[in-house]
Amino acid sequence: MSTTAASLKALHHLYLRLHDVNRKLEQGPKRIKLKEEFALQQEEKLRSFQEQVTQLKKQVQQKNLDLQSNETKILDLKAKLNTASSNKEFDIIKGQIKADEMANSVLEDEILELMDKIDAAEADVQLWVEKKDAAHQAAKEAAQNFESARDSLDEEIKECNAAIADAEHIIPENVKVQFERLVRSHGAGALAIVEGKYCSSCNVLISPQLRVELNSGKLVFCKSCGRLLYLEESQE
Repeated sequence: MSTTAASLKALHHLYLRLHDVNRKLEQGPKRIKLKEEFALQQEEKLRSFQEQVTQLKKQVQQKNLDLQSNETKILDLKAKLNTASSNKEFDIIKGQIKADEMANSVLEDEILELMDKIDAAEADVQLWVEKKDAAHQAAKEAAQNFESARDSLDEEIKECNAAIADAEHIIPENVKVQFERLVRSHGAGALAIVEGKYCSSCNVLISPQLRVELNSGKLVFCKSCGRLLYLEESQE
């Protein structure tokens, strides 16, 4: 590989490395935010199951009150049986007692069914408590990991920028403005390798004349996309 091609390849790899580090710095807070939002979603789901348990318990409480009220009513009706003034009144009271006992039987079945629902809902609550705690722990760990890595990433950026400044000495003054414009627009994509006979950035065929210039070690920009081109050793 020619000196020029080797230098451009090294420069390209430095820009790619810098892009990767910057991407990690940029994505770190985004990942943390996503995990925090996910944890809040788990909290919301937990609250919905907790509210479900609360409502079910309120229903049980109300039905127990109705059951107690009916039991009191039945006792009063049974007491009235002894004071019934006629067979007709006795039969009426007896029918009321039977109806209230039937209502209590239904209430007891409904209470048992609600208790089963409460058990299932409370199991769901415990499951979502665990999910919520796990989600918050994952968000906390993501934040801690990012903070631990931030200093090393910042240091790596400094190293990359210093190495890039040194490697860019290969860029002549007469094309430096053009190259800097490319870097501002495309970052690591300011340079492109020639793959076979094509620019790897735009996939346009490199002319024979440009190929000759590349082989001679000249700096060549793609006529289609403007990227600074370089050859791999196997292509020279």
